[in-house]
Amino acid sequence: MYKRHYQRVYYTALKVIKDPCSAEDILQETFIKAYNKLDGVREEEKAGSWLCTIAHRKAIDLLRKEKKAILVSLEHLPPAKAKKDGSGSDVERLCEYRHMEEDIKRRVSTLSPKLRVVFQLSYDKNMVEKEIAHELRISQAAVKSRLHRARRVMKKNMEKEIKHFSTA
Repeated sequence: MYKRHYQRVYYTALKVIKDPCSAEDILQETFIKAYNKLDGVREEEKAGSWLCTIAHRKAIDLLRKEKKAILVSLEHLPPAKAKKDGSGSDVERLCEYRHMEEDIKRRVSTLSPKLRVVFQLSYDKNMVEKEIAHELRISQAAVKSRLHRARRVMKKNMEKEIKHFSTA
C-alpha cells in the first residue's frame, strides 16, 4: 500500500504545508494512522483517497499548530544595484515587496482551514473554481462561497489595519 500511494499522499501534504520536511512527517503519520485503522478499509480502490484525506487533515492540523512568521533569508536577495536617479535600490523595493508578501501570507494563515486552502489554491496556484472543486472534492458553489468569504475577511482585516495606522 505504501509503495502504491506514498507519492500521492506526500504531494497532498506538500500542497497544503509547503514544506518538504513537514510533508514527509505528515506522510509518516498518515501511514501510521492508516496501519492502525487498516481493518476498517473495505474497498482497496478507495484507499488512496482515504490516505490523501488523512494527509490533508494532518497538514491542516499542523498549520493550525504552527502559526509562525515566515522569514526571508538575505542569501535569497539579489545583489543591490544603485539607481542613477537616486530613487532607491532594487534591494529596497524587493525587501518591501517581500515584506508585503509575508504580511499577506500571515493574514492568509489566520483564515479558517476551509477558507485558507481554497484561497491558496486560487491565488498561489492560479487554479479556477472548477479545478479547485475537483481537487478538494467539493462543489463549485462551495468553492465560490469560500473564496468570497475569504476575500471578505482579508478585506476587513486590511481595512482595520489601515484605520489603525491612519489614527495613530
